[in-house]
Amino acid sequence: MTVKTLMLAVLGAVALVGTGCDSGSNDVAYVAIHNYFDNPDNSFNPPWTICESSYLGVEFGKIEIGATTDEQEVTPGLGYVLMVAAWDDPTCDPAHALPIATTAEEEVVSGQHRTITIEMNNHQGPCPPEGVAPIPEDLYEQIRSMWPSYGFQPYADRTQNTQCTQ
Repeated sequence: MTVKTLMLAVLGAVALVGTGCDSGSNDVAYVAIHNYFDNPDNSFNPPWTICESSYLGVEFGKIEIGATTDEQEVTPGLGYVLMVAAWDDPTCDPAHALPIATTAEEEVVSGQHRTITIEMNNHQGPCPPEGVAPIPEDLYEQIRSMWPSYGFQPYADRTQNTQCTQ
């Protein structure tokens, strides 16, 4: 390799790093979560206050009905929004709370600004109406391990959670 070739290679590498074309390890997306359990287009809106929320490992906290969180930086990727929600209880008493998640994985890409909306049509829980599939076991158990203070029953006993029996 000649000195000229080596210098061109070094300059090329410096130019790539300087323009952000590196390995992508610093990539971020910007996400907010909106509690849309007051969607006027739905014939029914469950009165869920989102007590806890997490997306791609970043906690977003409590989200009142109709509210939107501040944007947070997340590593781009694909994942479910995991939540604890309380039925008709903005105080988030554990007796009124259940683990819920989005029905589909949500995706964000590098540099994207996105608000993920949670509403009647895109959430799933442990004790849905007859004929509706419950939240998958792996998501349920992730939520149980993230927020153990709510005391949710193991998956096999999920319908025995206090909010399911009321």
